[in-house]
Amino acid sequence: MNTIRGRVLIAFLVLFLLIGPFLLFAFNSLQAIDNAKTLRESVAVFDGNRLKADNKFFHILDFDTKQDDFYLQKSSKYLEEYQQYIENAKSALAKIRSANYSKNPTVAARLDRIEANLQQLNADIIHVFGLIQQKGFKSFGTIGKMRRTIHLLEKEGVGIELLEILQLRRKEKDFFIRKDPYYVKQLNAQCEALLERISLEEGPEFRETQKLLASYQSKFNLVTKLDAKIGDGQSGIVKNIQDTNTRLNANIAGLYELVDADSELMIGSIKSYLVLFFVITVLFAMLSAFVFAGHIARPIKNLISDMDSIVQNNFEGQLSDTKSLRIAEIDRLTGTYNGLVSKIRNQIETLSEKNKSLHFLNGKLVESENELREASRIKDKFFSIISHDLRGHTGNVLSLANILKEDKDKLEEKEKELFVKYLSDASQNLQLLLDNLLNWAKSQMNDHTLSKKSFNMGKVVQKNVQLFKENALRKNIAIVFEEKDIPRVYADKDMMDFVIRNLLSNALKFTSKGDQIFIEISENEDHLAITVRDTGVGMSKKQIQSLLLSAKENKSTKGTDNEEGTGLGFAICKDFVDRNNGEFRIESKPNQGSSFTFTVPTTLTTESILKVS
Repeated sequence: MNTIRGRVLIAFLVLFLLIGPFLLFAFNSLQAIDNAKTLRESVAVFDGNRLKADNKFFHILDFDTKQDDFYLQKSSKYLEEYQQYIENAKSALAKIRSANYSKNPTVAARLDRIEANLQQLNADIIHVFGLIQQKGFKSFGTIGKMRRTIHLLEKEGVGIELLEILQLRRKEKDFFIRKDPYYVKQLNAQCEALLERISLEEGPEFRETQKLLASYQSKFNLVTKLDAKIGDGQSGIVKNIQDTNTRLNANIAGLYELVDADSELMIGSIKSYLVLFFVITVLFAMLSAFVFAGHIARPIKNLISDMDSIVQNNFEGQLSDTKSLRIAEIDRLTGTYNGLVSKIRNQIETLSEKNKSLHFLNGKLVESENELREASRIKDKFFSIISHDLRGHTGNVLSLANILKEDKDKLEEKEKELFVKYLSDASQNLQLLLDNLLNWAKSQMNDHTLSKKSFNMGKVVQKNVQLFKENALRKNIAIVFEEKDIPRVYADKDMMDFVIRNLLSNALKFTSKGDQIFIEISENEDHLAITVRDTGVGMSKKQIQSLLLSAKENKSTKGTDNEEGTGLGFAICKDFVDRNNGEFRIESKPNQGSSFTFTVPTTLTTESILKVS
């Protein structure tokens, strides 16, 4: 064949003949591996349900058998779950048997043993439940009948003293507590002695007492026999159940080993065949490269040389004679077309590069415009706060100071003390405003540098409680915080101190006189949750959404005593919590108080290291 298509077709035909057996082998091998994988998954499903059923059995044995509903309804939630898990295990076992991969005789034999173990296990467990129902508990079953009989003896027994009945009850109780056969012998001996003594008495009332005592003795002995038959980890049917579980574990482990061994053998065979195929393919590729170099590469190279000459001469001239090429598909029109496409592609790439440059410059201009607008907004807000809020607070401090200076001789001590307290409050509010203003300005300029370290969050909270203690007393508000041992947190301590201080300040601001503020710290798996909860004016859902969605400052609201604010505090708090890998949550209703909760990590994690601060 003197065409490229014919030569390529021959090469692919030879390659197909080489890989045909490999594809068939790979298909069969993959099917076998898939069967082994399905078998392992089915065994895992069976084993999981069997283990869950076993866990439910011991839970029923330890807890449900001591509940009245177990005897009244003859069932319980965990008994139903046990039965469901057993049915699931049987279904999984049936699925394994019905599949093709269970036809392996070794696997089939192992499955027979597993099925026999499961049937024996379930039969023993059902038997135990029946014996427990028969034995009873409190006022149910044989125990219930036995206790009703002894109560009749206490009320109606003639010829037997109350002390003797109490002695019987004591031996009965000792047996149930200690499971010692000695108390069984003691109780039977006492019963025999009492029966013998009563039998000497005359009268129907003595016969009735003798009958009740004999019935009590018979029921007690039946309970002891049932208890022994049920057994525990050392004897009885419960011991048989544990032994059956042990055998079942060993058989399942053996089945896993069979499946894994088969899988490793198949994978090893496939690897060997792949190595052989790779060697053959490399040899064929080398031979093909040698053949194609002479029959295809050389003519194409000559053709490309002629095409380049035409392109350089602005597509003038023509290709040399192509008869020597002996390849029908190669002609001059194809070369000319390819040259044109190449030229057009170069022009498109040039235009694309220019468009990218223009897009980049436009992005820079938009970014610069946004930065200028943000800088202007920050400047306006900054000067607004300085001209209004900061001036108002400093004016308060100055006014109070002037009053103390000018009227100090006219004021009484209590009035002076009151003015000093108001001056202290005004100074503290001014300090808080300055802190908020500084932190807000830094946050707007992204000038905060995190300094994370491990510290005690409880001490930070306690320090701030003491800081606002006087303010709270003046509004007759109780700040409730119970110190307890908690893990240390890993965060920026100054930022967390700022968050606590602002949340406490806001709580005092919006809480009415005589109410309370609660600070609670709860421990979770990898973080602490700190909650500041007040009983103040509360917020609507719209106000909460406005707070949480705002990345800048918020509109300030006056407090219960007309306290002023800047609206900066919460926005900074939320920013600080986000930067320390925490989360904020607000719960509030109008006139029902508010609850502000934020989280702080207690451990150093990969996220906390890689997160951009």
